[in-house]
Amino acid sequence: MRLILRRKKKLSSIITICVVMIVVIVCLRLAYWQLQRADNKTQQLAQIAELQSQGVMTWQQMQQLPRQWNKTGLHVTVNGKLDNEQYWLLDNQVYLGQVGYDLLVMLTLANSTETVLVNLGWVKAPPTREQLPTVLIPSTLDTTTIQLKQGKLSGFILQDKKVQTDELGWPKRVQIIDLALFTKQSGQTMASLIGYRQGEGDDIATPHYEAVVMSPQKHHAYAVQWLLIGVACVAVALFASKKRGENEK
Repeated sequence: MRLILRRKKKLSSIITICVVMIVVIVCLRLAYWQLQRADNKTQQLAQIAELQSQGVMTWQQMQQLPRQWNKTGLHVTVNGKLDNEQYWLLDNQVYLGQVGYDLLVMLTLANSTETVLVNLGWVKAPPTREQLPTVLIPSTLDTTTIQLKQGKLSGFILQDKKVQTDELGWPKRVQIIDLALFTKQSGQTMASLIGYRQGEGDDIATPHYEAVVMSPQKHHAYAVQWLLIGVACVAVALFASKKRGENEK
């Protein structure tokens, strides 16, 4: 009988140790991940600050920059012709507590054959999902400052990407920014980045883009949080083990 009890006690201790080790490893991994994200955000903010220190560029000046540079955060002035018939409404965008869409329009740059996708800003959603907002897009865009974003444009995916290909007619309600898909749908090749209109809201839409939403300090705080959870797990396990030993005595 004692032998069975000892085996059960030993097995219980092994299971407890394994569980605690798994929790601690997961917490350490998550803390390290948050530290990595903080480091990436710090580098991104430094790059944005460096680019913005050069002032607002024209599109032509931006193209003179090294091709390998990530242009995210750079402010550029553009103008040209807007496609006010073929455009996209990016779903599930919240501004000042209200749900709506971001208005994505193709801009053919003046004195150029290039087309760039521009996020003109936020528009309020109608009361029901069956309706799409009515927007008034001008045929031309006067000289406007946009902030560039390059690299991963899709953001958080709420639905399967296949949902987007089933949208018939224009405008198209989409869940993610997918330049390859947009090119296929519109028949126009676009630059491999997106421009976010800056400035105040108007009758078209309300610009609200921020290049970096979560600061490095918040990521550091989350890292500390995960470390404390790991420490608390070890402390609870040690306390429980000590308590059980005292009860057995």
